[in-house]
Amino acid sequence: MLRRLLGKVDDGRFGRALAGIQAGWQWECKERKAECVERYVKHGNKQYMVVIERRGRGGSARCSCEDAVKRGVLCKHIAFAAVSELAAAAAARSAHRSCRC
Repeated sequence: MLRRLLGKVDDGRFGRALAGIQAGWQWECKERKAECVERYVKHGNKQYMVVIERRGRGGSARCSCEDAVKRGVLCKHIAFAAVSELAAAAAARSAHRSCRC
């Protein structure tokens, strides 16, 4: 679902999300459920609430930033949150495989 969501983000916004990773953007997970992830994307003195819902076929996402609210687009903060979720899932899988329990 997250990969499909990222496929809907335009190249420019996706590139800015990747630049945000390099610039050290942070995220703070407010709530994570099976069907929904809420997080704050923080960079500089700015903070935006991103909600990614996994319900339905393709899921949906929203952000509190002006780009998403006024233009109705999938913004760089949504892309950043989706990439972060994919990275966290990959890290968890990797840690599980390396555990010799």
